[in-house]
Amino acid sequence: MLASRPFTNARPVRAARAATRPVTVRVQAAATNVSLRQLLDDASAAGLGKTRFIVIGDAILESVNEWAAVRYNETPSRGLLATIASEDKSFECHIPLSKVKEVKFAKSKAKAGDYDVYATRFFGEDGKVILSCVLHGSAGQYDPKSVAAWTSLAQKYGESVKF
Repeated sequence: MLASRPFTNARPVRAARAATRPVTVRVQAAATNVSLRQLLDDASAAGLGKTRFIVIGDAILESVNEWAAVRYNETPSRGLLATIASEDKSFECHIPLSKVKEVKFAKSKAKAGDYDVYATRFFGEDGKVILSCVLHGSAGQYDPKSVAAWTSLAQKYGESVKF
């Protein structure tokens, strides 16, 4: 098993230079100039499968649902909302697009247990997490298609995307 670390497809590259000291430049192969809406649409189309949606405030809410198709609705008070919902509407996650300033993809070791955690975190203007979406599996037993879908998204967008 590979060592756990934040997922990134950035790699250091040495730039040729006449000076005696080498210069290191970070090259990011991730998507640039992308919209949050495009990222959410790609996540919905990727087939992430069962996902644990987590919101932490004065209380903590965790709910497991398929990462389903996303729909958008303009509201007078919150602006454009992205909604991920179950078919029977027993689960709904509303994301106000104007509040999300960054999305990070992170692969890390579980706090309890020897397995990886695949997380997509949505950050607000203050740098605090608005929403965490973590692939769901019992003690790291994930659907391989879900892991492949998450990995593909993380490779496309890189470790962090700012909006």
